[in-house]
Amino acid sequence: MRDTSPSEGLRRQRISRRELIKLAGATLLVGCRPVQQVSPAVASAPSATAVVGPSSTPTDTPAPTQTPRPTRTPTPTPTPVPTLIIHRPAAVRIYPDVPSKVVRTRHAGVWTGETLVPGALRQMLDASIAALTGLTDARQAWAALFAPDERIAIKVNTIQNSLVWTHVPLVMAVAECLQQAGVLAEQIAIYDRDSAELKNASYEINEDGRGIRCSATSNRYSSGWNLVGSPIRLSNILLSCHAVINMPILKSHSLCGITFAMKNHYGTFDRPESYHTGEAIMRGIAELNALPPIRERHRLVIGDVLTTCLREASTWPYWRTPTPGDAILMSFDPVAHDTIGLEMYSQLLAADGGDPTMARDKAEAWLANAAALGLGTNDASHIELAELSLS
Repeated sequence: MRDTSPSEGLRRQRISRRELIKLAGATLLVGCRPVQQVSPAVASAPSATAVVGPSSTPTDTPAPTQTPRPTRTPTPTPTPVPTLIIHRPAAVRIYPDVPSKVVRTRHAGVWTGETLVPGALRQMLDASIAALTGLTDARQAWAALFAPDERIAIKVNTIQNSLVWTHVPLVMAVAECLQQAGVLAEQIAIYDRDSAELKNASYEINEDGRGIRCSATSNRYSSGWNLVGSPIRLSNILLSCHAVINMPILKSHSLCGITFAMKNHYGTFDRPESYHTGEAIMRGIAELNALPPIRERHRLVIGDVLTTCLREASTWPYWRTPTPGDAILMSFDPVAHDTIGLEMYSQLLAADGGDPTMARDKAEAWLANAAALGLGTNDASHIELAELSLS
């Protein structure tokens, strides 16, 4: 498999708890190391069943100017969005076909002092993917989910109102796993909504150079979808990829209880600020993830619980105080993933002296809506939680 040097991809970075708050720090991820093997469950062949996306892909039409401007401004040229055939590997199965599996992997040595350890992150990812797929060889497991000719989008969370984001070393470790499974670095696209936010979170922008791509949607959206009865546009980065790996970070949220995998896609469309009140957010989280371009491309969730924000401040920045952790979650089912995330959040908040009742009430409402739309299950009796502890 090809190696990716720092000049070919993003900076390989190491982020410390102190450095997260100071917005600094970077390190080079090391290569693969042997992982702890996980006993296989019943493995299924990775033959793929084709699922065709929307019959036509709308092109972006710039929004009309609402207020007359004194001078003419150039109209941005929409980025062409190809029509793709979306394949879902046979290994990707959730309730009601099978109980939805969520793998929670902890590593006692993932932090050295205040610095993440790249080798420990690789152990966590490889053990998790093996347990999730039932394939004992981690590289084969990644290859069973992602084909070499696919373009893979990785959705991170770098929102500016926070001092904690999806950890760069974890994301880069995932990109490394994909490359060692045969996916070219240039076919991997890390994205969020805004370039300044990505840079602020220590991601290095690389829109068209060699190596792993990292860029913001900015104003590159395509229209043609409705959310809670109103038109929205979706990111061309998402639409240009065959599969999405959702990599959120677990945080509190005053309006919806928690923000995790499904809420992370609020960074995938153009008007998230319009869906942060009452019914709009309770319906919006679920209905957004049910839109065909997101639902069909969804391939894997890797939840970052290496740091958690348990309390949201009333003023900016809203997520100020990180609570250190040692875990990641992995699942095919975003509803089951967020259900386990809510349980983790509730336990951590209670241990910190808080009352999770309000957060649970709010989050359980949109989780129920998502389950009703067939996105997965929020029923604990239909969720298989696999616990892995590494050291």
